[in-house]
Amino acid sequence: MKTGLCFVLLVTCCLLHPVVTHADWQLDGNPLMTGANGPSNAHAVSDGAGGAIAAWMDFRNGNFDIYAQRIDASGVVQWTNDGVAVCTDPSSQETPTIASDGAGGAIITWFDFRNGTFDIYAQRINAAGTAQWTLNGVAVCTAANDQLNPIITSDGAGGAIVCWQDARSGSNSDIYAQRINAPGVVQWTANGVAISAATNDQYNPAVESDGAGGAVVTWLDHRSGTNDDIYAQRVDASGAVQWTMNGVAVCTDASTQQQPAIASDGTGGAIITWSDNRYGTFDIYAQRVNAAGAAQWDTDGAIVCLAPHDQQAPKIVADGANGAIVAWTDGRNGVDFNVYAQRVGASGAIQWMTNGVALCAAVGDQQAGPMCSDGAGGAIVTWGDKRGGVFSDVYAQRISASGAVQWTADGAALCTAADDQNPGAIVSNGTAGAIVIWGDTRGISNVYAQRVEGTYGYWGHPEPIVASVADIPNDQGGKVAINWMASGRDVPTDNTIDYYSIWRAVDMASVSANASAPEALVTLDRVTIDTPPGARMLASGSSYYWELVGTQQAFRWSDYSYSAATRADSLASNSADETFMVAAHALSDDHIAFASNAVSGHSVDNLAPAAPLMLTAQRVGADVNLKWNRVRVSDLKNYAVYRGTSSGVTPIQSNFLTDDTDTVLVDTGAPATSLYYIVTAYDVHQNQSKPSNEANVSGTSNAGDLPPVTALMVLQNHPNPFVAETELEIGLPADERVQLDVYDVAGRRVREETVAGVKGWQEVPFAGVDDHGETLASGVYFYKVSAGGKTITHKMLITR
Repeated sequence: MKTGLCFVLLVTCCLLHPVVTHADWQLDGNPLMTGANGPSNAHAVSDGAGGAIAAWMDFRNGNFDIYAQRIDASGVVQWTNDGVAVCTDPSSQETPTIASDGAGGAIITWFDFRNGTFDIYAQRINAAGTAQWTLNGVAVCTAANDQLNPIITSDGAGGAIVCWQDARSGSNSDIYAQRINAPGVVQWTANGVAISAATNDQYNPAVESDGAGGAVVTWLDHRSGTNDDIYAQRVDASGAVQWTMNGVAVCTDASTQQQPAIASDGTGGAIITWSDNRYGTFDIYAQRVNAAGAAQWDTDGAIVCLAPHDQQAPKIVADGANGAIVAWTDGRNGVDFNVYAQRVGASGAIQWMTNGVALCAAVGDQQAGPMCSDGAGGAIVTWGDKRGGVFSDVYAQRISASGAVQWTADGAALCTAADDQNPGAIVSNGTAGAIVIWGDTRGISNVYAQRVEGTYGYWGHPEPIVASVADIPNDQGGKVAINWMASGRDVPTDNTIDYYSIWRAVDMASVSANASAPEALVTLDRVTIDTPPGARMLASGSSYYWELVGTQQAFRWSDYSYSAATRADSLASNSADETFMVAAHALSDDHIAFASNAVSGHSVDNLAPAAPLMLTAQRVGADVNLKWNRVRVSDLKNYAVYRGTSSGVTPIQSNFLTDDTDTVLVDTGAPATSLYYIVTAYDVHQNQSKPSNEANVSGTSNAGDLPPVTALMVLQNHPNPFVAETELEIGLPADERVQLDVYDVAGRRVREETVAGVKGWQEVPFAGVDDHGETLASGVYFYKVSAGGKTITHKMLITR
């Protein structure tokens, strides 16, 4: 059958195969909460499945509470509308931060006024949105006076490490930390361990996992009494500080340092960045501190940006190569603020152009927001953007590991709705894109989210999602149905998708040298709806090719199904899995294509062969000769013969006699009792046919064992194989002359004779000699019996 799209199959698959509901992401974002009571301070973490979990401070009950919501990769909120309550104690709960629990849920921490001063509490929410710990949270620290501004990072074991600014001493604020495990039990000293209790104030902490169950913490430190410096400390999984008491100095230049941010260096240390006033305006600096607490770069930090005017509010993510990417708000043009970024290598050397790459230099102010890794050594950076006037919108830009911006100049718009939107969080979606969370005042105070894909910066989910690669039932195999959810932009309104291309993975080793030459390859953004099947393109990682199976026009459906050929069907010894993916191609620009996920599946031969027909059985001495008609299917493997001592034989293991690829069989030395036989056929995929008719013999050889003769019949010669002589059993419906011809395997006739046949059964001997009386050599021969205009051929074997 020709491979391709079959309309009937497509509709049938869409109706019969369940496909996950595809809820489109919406222009200007999907609401996580739409109350009118001032939600704010949204933070988020990945749910580990392409979605996000967000937590925010919420005033719906007349005081600040903590709520959370999960949104999946398709834009569907997973928990109660407007979020699940994390803490609704009658007092005030403020400034939540969040970390993954490693199991699809999250751990959220906040500062809480329920005891008359601010303390630190936490709650774990599982993937279903159910609180796992004590109602309204577990106390992390309830020491005297206020504990404020908690931050959190995962401990890598289902729990988290929480750090905060602590005024328990009564005279100044210090930095403390506590680890809480997956069941919600604090692991270190009650009310936390001191990260720094130096003189004067320590505040504004930031934290990052050290990759070994502990964390590295950085903060602003006023111990000098004259200006704020940057310090850091590492605490291990047991709560023991690892570096100098009260922390190591990251930067103690006599000027002011502010706004520290931190990222892992991938080796147990950290890279810390900050805004620095040492030259009279604020610039961006960074320092790497190794796992032992030793600064690795220039004293008081390496220069990231020394452009004119102020650079502020740096953000940072690891680059996956022991360095980091830093983004910041930049006033170098002296008129408004823009967003710039720089990559700093593991040695402290800047990797891109001096003073950074412009992510956005549009008119109006842009304020750098949160950023995340793109998973390929680059980053995705968000910002609040006032290019449209007095209100802030949400924009983002992806920058590659080499410093090239990947999306539209000056960034991709994620939300330009009325009133103010300012990004509060961003999480990677695992496919080079991200989900961005923000507070939104479009008429009322809300929390919104939007997905941005990684290749072009399109909002929503323009990539199709392959839901399954499934065998097409009730066929002889060789085909699978590729079922996918439509691109989120394949919709009646604001449609931007014209067609889909369907691809199958091919090992490089299986492709000929000519086909693998560079000129034979295509790229996804050059594939049209008319590109012929068989075109190949190099897959990501260059370990295999994608081979074009076909194309499919977009119809604004929610899901599609395509019948594609496979190279082999699944066997018990080899599943024969093949991998497919689908790409959606843009309507307005045929050089834009969005690749789906890759999914594997296999085809199965679901149909058994037909049952063998005309089984006959004849007892000859101690043997029973069996014969049946050949089953004519291309994938036939063999026949299975079953024997019983009473009628009603079934094809079960206890009745199994033997198997054979031929249609004749001698049951040598068969028991001298009444016997009953059936035969089934097997194909190479282990499908078994229904049984043949049942044939039987008595305990001794007699004419009753032979079937009535209504046309020429020839039973298998016996014995077979034979050494000197064998006999042919021939049945005639009337007296007729019988022509016997014997051929060797080369097709040469070696014996010819005519026999005067009589009605009924008769035995015709054959002495194993040719027409000249010469003994025939050992081997396979074919004998052809002709009478009454009918011819029957059998095979015999001579063994000398």
